[in-house]
Amino acid sequence: MSNNFESIVYLLKRTELAVRSCVEVALVQFDLTPTQFHMLLRLHQHDGMSAAQLARGVGVRPQSMGEIITPLERKALISREESPEHRRILRISLTAAGRQLLARATRIAMQLEEELLAGLNAGELNALRNGLGKLLASAQRHECHPETRRLAAAELIRARIARPWRRAAPPLKRRRAR
Repeated sequence: MSNNFESIVYLLKRTELAVRSCVEVALVQFDLTPTQFHMLLRLHQHDGMSAAQLARGVGVRPQSMGEIITPLERKALISREESPEHRRILRISLTAAGRQLLARATRIAMQLEEELLAGLNAGELNALRNGLGKLLASAQRHECHPETRRLAAAELIRARIARPWRRAAPPLKRRRAR
């Protein structure tokens, strides 16, 4: 590996950790974690998502959803309802209180983002946005990305279901002529 690759990965991770720390402090006043905030944002964009869809959208394991969602439900920021199509699927929606809290928290998050990016000029901001967008798109298309792997597995299953399974017919027994 080249040093350039290592330094970019290192910088991305260090940047993510530093920004996340700032976001955690900013969201304390709303009693939200960065993951919960991101989850509320996703629900605002796509209300009624299943827990599995929401987990994929936020980047957490479906098994972790209970510990993330339960506090939000206790505070009446979200509601969960059984899906009419499938009773085992829970659809998650923002409540009015959730929308109000999200609007206040978003204003603080936008202010924080503005402060963190204040040292970049318009050209640098565009270059950063474009570069990160391309990197994200490339990572999401990569064969190692969980969503790509999930889609490939689903396609393989569909192909196997669609392909007629041929069973070998039992050999015919020939009668001996007498």
